[in-house]
Amino acid sequence: MSFSQRALEQAITWFVALQDEACEQTTRERFQQWLSQHESHVAAYARAEHLWGNLDQLVTDDIPGLKAARAAQPRQWRSTISAGAGLLCIAIAPGWWLDYRVEAIELATGIGERRNLTLADGSQIQLNAATRLSAKVSWCRRQVVLQQGEAMFDVAHRTFPSFTVQVGNMRILDIGTRFDVHMRSDDSQVSVLEGEVELKRDGAWLGDSLKAGFSRRFDKSGRLQAVQVANADQAGAWLNGRLLFDRAPLSEVANELERQHDLSFVFADSSLANETLSGSFDAADLKPFLNAVEKILPIRVQHQHKKVILSRRRP
Repeated sequence: MSFSQRALEQAITWFVALQDEACEQTTRERFQQWLSQHESHVAAYARAEHLWGNLDQLVTDDIPGLKAARAAQPRQWRSTISAGAGLLCIAIAPGWWLDYRVEAIELATGIGERRNLTLADGSQIQLNAATRLSAKVSWCRRQVVLQQGEAMFDVAHRTFPSFTVQVGNMRILDIGTRFDVHMRSDDSQVSVLEGEVELKRDGAWLGDSLKAGFSRRFDKSGRLQAVQVANADQAGAWLNGRLLFDRAPLSEVANELERQHDLSFVFADSSLANETLSGSFDAADLKPFLNAVEKILPIRVQHQHKKVILSRRRP
């Protein structure tokens, strides 16, 4: 969720006010009203908290009063917090301006195409076939928006700013890691290969941690499904031009193959879409896959130009 500079300035003001020991209940109630006015206010306040907690990463000079402001006990904050807030605003202002001057990188792959992207911070993104994303790296933002397809992220470790991947209504916050995000028509899946990520719905205060060796699916609204053990070989198979399926519904298999080949699958019998398939296949070679489908499943395959028609084989 993006937010304006004004929203961030307001969030900083609220943050400072709430730290005051003498903060009244009416002030806290007004803050809650402001917070509920728009989802961007929640995002702006989260950024203000994060910036305050990492202020030493933003300012390189030894500024008088900075350490005192950050280390002060609540009873001392009334006198020292204003100085700290001023420093926070000074640190944020030039970075915010530079953020708007940085153009987003738009990248897309075609059917059967894979590409690599190295961001300005050193993070690497590998795009699978038929994938679209945009990326913006600046002084105060490292954000990728995955619009379609699948990508593997190998994130350069930095304390600030955090690296986020937006997928619909879900934000994936990196905590120094390598992970794969697969966006499908009905849901999406993140598989963590190294490190840890945090999954947070837009507008939510708290997120769910997902560690290496595990995966999790979520629907378009950001509702999470149960945590599952991740198959690292399966998650990264496409990097080597392989498609690895483990009891996958044939409908999902067909969707994957349509990203790799310029054709469409047609289920003459809709119930066939629920048949499951396991196996490892060369993503670029369709024929062995079609042969395997006929041998393994009760299916008859007809390949007609740019269509593959799947019908139930009768005994």
